Amino acid sequence: MSKCCFECGISNTKEISVVYGYAVCNACKPHLGLYKDDTIRKAVKSYARKRELVPENPTYKEDVDYRLKILEERYIKARIKMLHIQARLKELA
Repeated sequence: MSKCCFECGISNTKEISVVYGYAVCNACKPHLGLYKDDTIRKAVKSYARKRELVPENPTYKEDVDYRLKILEERYIKARIKMLHIQARLKELA
């Protein structure tokens, strides 16, 4: 794990915590927009109500899992593209 905050780069280890595998400083953590448990519970209930009307709709958990999968796929594609450009720049220089 990096010993620097991924957002601001601070390296004071007393200020850094690990959030899902990423180093985040105490000053940047509030800006992540993490949901409180009550907000998550409301979303679960909202999705459950929608599923009563349309049972084919995903549960909140299924929707979160799907979104994480899509984000990862997009990240991988973008990373491959950037790594390709980086490699080509080295060849072209």
